[in-house]
Amino acid sequence: MFETIKRIYKLCGSYKKQLVWGIVFSCIFTIFKCSEVLAILNVLTHITNLTKEVILTSLYILLGGTLGASIFKYLISMTMSANGYKVFCEKRIHIGDQLKHAPMGYFNNQNLGRISTALSTSFAELEGFSMMAVENIVRGVISSVCIIIFMFCFNWILGLISVAGLVCSSIMLKIIRKNSSKAIPRREKAKQNMISKVIEYIRGISVVKCFGGKPVNDVDAALCETRDAFIYLEMKSTKGVYTQKSILDVFGGIVLLVSALMMYYGIFDFGIGVMFIMSSFMVYSQLETMSNGAFLLNVIDHSLNEIEEILDIPTMKEGEEKISEDDSIELKNVSFGYDTRKIIDNVSFKIPKNTSTAIVGYSGSGKTTLCNLIARFWDVDRGEILFGGKNIKSYKADDLLGQMSMVFQNVYLFNDTIANNIKFGKPDASQAEIEEAAKKACCHDFIMELPDGYNTVIGEGGASLSGGERQRISIARAILKDAPIVILDEATSSVDPENEFDLLQAINALKENKTLISIAHRMTTVKNADQIIVLDQGHIAQIGTHDELIKQEGIYKRFLTVREQSVGWSL
Repeated sequence: MFETIKRIYKLCGSYKKQLVWGIVFSCIFTIFKCSEVLAILNVLTHITNLTKEVILTSLYILLGGTLGASIFKYLISMTMSANGYKVFCEKRIHIGDQLKHAPMGYFNNQNLGRISTALSTSFAELEGFSMMAVENIVRGVISSVCIIIFMFCFNWILGLISVAGLVCSSIMLKIIRKNSSKAIPRREKAKQNMISKVIEYIRGISVVKCFGGKPVNDVDAALCETRDAFIYLEMKSTKGVYTQKSILDVFGGIVLLVSALMMYYGIFDFGIGVMFIMSSFMVYSQLETMSNGAFLLNVIDHSLNEIEEILDIPTMKEGEEKISEDDSIELKNVSFGYDTRKIIDNVSFKIPKNTSTAIVGYSGSGKTTLCNLIARFWDVDRGEILFGGKNIKSYKADDLLGQMSMVFQNVYLFNDTIANNIKFGKPDASQAEIEEAAKKACCHDFIMELPDGYNTVIGEGGASLSGGERQRISIARAILKDAPIVILDEATSSVDPENEFDLLQAINALKENKTLISIAHRMTTVKNADQIIVLDQGHIAQIGTHDELIKQEGIYKRFLTVREQSVGWSL
């Protein structure tokens, strides 16, 4: 159990001193609580010769113990409980920062339920139980040691009986921890699976409504397994806890019996005999608290394992180079794949500063992956990507992304106001700047028709808006950020024809003095690009301008000829 306390101490970081002081205060608090017992024992030892001085002395001890216990209980709360919340708040923020610097592959390979469980449930358990368990363990150990020493001072036989009870209790505590340590992983696995299934169910609710069936059954099974895992843990721990309590009761009864016999045979006088009989009810009371603490330590151990795994987030190495003012981009022999499936294979091309590049190709040819590599959402497997003539790994990720605005095909908006969503990349933007960007993105008019205009809260993911409306707000966000590089991933795919012309005008205005990279499926977006890169199964099949490629026999010309029939195409 002390190994777990060491792990909690290590996790506390800059709050380690507060934890140490909390443990010290807990020891002092326990001593004051024991002094309250001494006041009662002082009266009992003088029960046959009770005087005013004895009563006053006991009263002073009782008042001093109560006052001291109250003061140090407050200090424990301030140094351990209160600072415990600060510790885990900092850890959550730290993990949030770490997640921003993790490669996107980390999120593909990790179970979403596991991450959610660690950041919510595991942290909540540590916040609620870790400091409580430390306090219970410290109090239990100190109280038991103090009372046993006290009993040894009066009678070695009763002292040995007390020690025997402590040893048997410790053995039982180990058994409790061993049993619950087998059950807790099952509970955590079931909980993670349940969260994953519930998230999947909610995200796919439209499919569930239309088709019903298996996802619903998966959720039901996950919920039932979680129920069974929790019951199994309770059964495993409850048996041990009550067995330990029974052991303590037996040894407490032995202390009581031996004390009564010694009083009967005259070894103790009446007052001391009554004192030991009273002690038999108190000597193991704190050990029952320790048994609860031991069970909590198993929960804490598993939560610590979850947190430590999440804290060990793989992060992409960053350099210290200052960001280049040259916005040119170059790919040299770049290859990349997901696991064993190669997506980009030995690709090389240049994107000069202040030019526009369109990337076209069949669905699955690697267009979006290529843009994600340029933004360094993933690191290349082979080759290098240069920004301003230097490898993008030589810059800080935040500095690199600060030079880019991206409009994704699958737009995500936050559960916040429209204004805050638009100014996400420029938090200090004025209302006038927000509205100007919205007008350029053709979304000002529909925003003004909403109940609260720009202060309308749009719900998680922008659920209260249409696909086209979400996409236009996303474009407004990119326009407002005004980054030198703009990446558009099918930015007009959800826009109706009546707004397409205005949006294309906005995109044309957006790309002035900018480096524009666009993945598009509409010719109006492609044909005006300074260069067009045609991808085919991760390779560059063609590269050139629209006028050049239309004269060549190849994928681009065939696409233009049969684009209306080629439903498999995605530009």
